Amino acid sequence: MKILLSDSSVLLNLLATDCLASIAAATGWQFAICPAVRDEAKKLRDSQNGEMVDVDITPHIGSGLLQVLELSGEEEETFYVEQSIVVDDGEAMSIAIAAHRHLDLAIDDKQAANHARRTFPEIHLWSTPEIVKQWAEAGSVDAEFLRNTIRLIEIRSRYFPQKSHALADWWRQSKGNA
Repeated sequence: MKILLSDSSVLLNLLATDCLASIAAATGWQFAICPAVRDEAKKLRDSQNGEMVDVDITPHIGSGLLQVLELSGEEEETFYVEQSIVVDDGEAMSIAIAAHRHLDLAIDDKQAANHARRTFPEIHLWSTPEIVKQWAEAGSVDAEFLRNTIRLIEIRSRYFPQKSHALADWWRQSKGNA
């Protein structure tokens, strides 16, 4: 399995789907997070009433669906400190680990993604729409199930791809808004 290290926004988007295990199985990814992301991923909206509810990722970690990758060594710690000057802690730690270990990185924040691309062009970046599309294609996900999954992401984590995102049209069409 290929490791996909996720920042907190992408993690919350994927948790909002209640399909993390299905996404991992279909794509062949081992999802991973760093300790800062583990500490940031705390709440999602309830899909019925919109109220914020606690998120417990402990079962996903316990089952091995999510791995927690600690900073390892002085070089990673230095990378982390350097990145934290520019982006938030979860993004900084994720970028540092991905760069040092040559891992793919899932990140939605445009500023953080642009920073990662400029600083570490060798990192392969994934966004929520790219992950969902990969899962939908690899797992032959039914159109109605995909539509409901995208709506859950929008309702529970309030994520909407920017209009400039390469898959913004695909996202809208997949949820039934062409």
